[in-house]
Amino acid sequence: MKAVYSAEMRILDDTAIRRYGIPGMVLMENAGRAVAEAVVERLDGRGRVLILCGPGNNGGDGYVAARHLANGGFEVMVLATRLPSDLNADASANARIYREMGLPLRVLAEGEEPGAVLGGLGRFDAICDALLGTGREGKIGEPYDSLVEAANRASGIKVAVDVPTGVEADSGYAPGKAFQADVTVTMGLPKVGLLLPPGAAFAGELAVADIGMPRALLEEAAGVDLLDSFDSVPRLPDRPLDAHKNRMGHLLLIAGSPGKAGAALLGGRAALRTGVGLCTVATHAGCRDNLEGRVPDLMVEKLDWDCRPEDDVIPLLDGKTALALGPGLGTCQEARDLVEQIICYGCMPLVVDADGLNVFRGEALGLSRCRVDTIITPHPGEMARLLGTDTGTVQSDRLKVASQVAAKLGVIVVLKGAGTVLANPDGRLAICMSGSPALAKAGSGDVLTGILGALLAMGMNAWDAARLGVFLHGRVGELSEARYGIHGSMASDLPDLIPGALAE
Repeated sequence: MKAVYSAEMRILDDTAIRRYGIPGMVLMENAGRAVAEAVVERLDGRGRVLILCGPGNNGGDGYVAARHLANGGFEVMVLATRLPSDLNADASANARIYREMGLPLRVLAEGEEPGAVLGGLGRFDAICDALLGTGREGKIGEPYDSLVEAANRASGIKVAVDVPTGVEADSGYAPGKAFQADVTVTMGLPKVGLLLPPGAAFAGELAVADIGMPRALLEEAAGVDLLDSFDSVPRLPDRPLDAHKNRMGHLLLIAGSPGKAGAALLGGRAALRTGVGLCTVATHAGCRDNLEGRVPDLMVEKLDWDCRPEDDVIPLLDGKTALALGPGLGTCQEARDLVEQIICYGCMPLVVDADGLNVFRGEALGLSRCRVDTIITPHPGEMARLLGTDTGTVQSDRLKVASQVAAKLGVIVVLKGAGTVLANPDGRLAICMSGSPALAKAGSGDVLTGILGALLAMGMNAWDAARLGVFLHGRVGELSEARYGIHGSMASDLPDLIPGALAE
């Protein structure tokens, strides 16, 4: 499945009407019925339902839902921000039908206090937000602020129509007040903002409604790929019966410094559990003796940060099929010089993470010197440091930031976090749907670096490796949560769960 931006969804709506001849009233009817069905599923028997209807098609969907609920025996009330006569044709027609049925309608008058009006209507078993949908960016203003605030305080199940009011459909950003839904019924295809924080939290459970658009039309959407199952990502390379270690790739992981040697172990163990044939860890001279033999399967080499790359690093690259760089390196000048020289020398697929990115603080263009397929894996703080901005700016539009950086630097960007986003320099985008709060522990990113490095070393192209690796990492987090709980999971638990995830 794909997720779409609001402009693309409007094009799909228009194409369904113009090319296929599906009347807009039919699409609205199907949308409203889907909302009503969502309410029926969540209310046991009959109940009292309030529908908040705004000025556009979202409000029209609300009137349809109210009609179906009334026909199903529910007591309904519509609180509208506009008179039916002030709506567009389809929404106005459905508002008129609702009124002709003699059902209760309350229209906010100019100057009325919306919260007080809503509070005076009594208690409801469900409240449906059909105010704005995809039709507004930025702060929503009055009367919507007061309506949303009062609705959030009220008891009863909260159902949003298409997109919760106050959430930007394209980014998930909520710059002001926003409707807190228990379930969001979104039409045709998910909107991007419903899958990214904080929009995903405001949306609650996401139900994608079939409103009668032809499947072929929905498949035309460029959209954003959703990585929601192993069927949605590339498969692990085959392992032939006559395979031997040298045919399954050799990863060089440059990681670890005094006090951060664990990062190298986490990445190395993850790479081996993912299936790479060989993994060599090149680490700070002060860490080598501590790492030697800790994981017998890993080869360990020492590497002084002030070394001469042509004498010490380049020989290490011989025979390797991919390079992963950054976990636990530190950000001293020597580490920065080492990273820059390795990147400039680039001769094999590369993953850059953690301190491999932090050394470019405010100088992201330094990464544009990569001459090989490269994946960078910043979390929001690292991305902010890389761009010389703040985390809030990064989080306000994660897909936009990731896609701009990918295009500017010519690298694949994996912007980690809830709803990890992936951006290819050629414009392709993806959102990972796997994952767990159990991954919010130090070292989880080092495990992802090892997974991605292993996939590159095994011969996958960078975009395929990024999609499979990120989904696999998220799935491992889910398995860790199931075994150890959200709070008890540790990054060191993750590598040993990789085989179980791959078995799926």
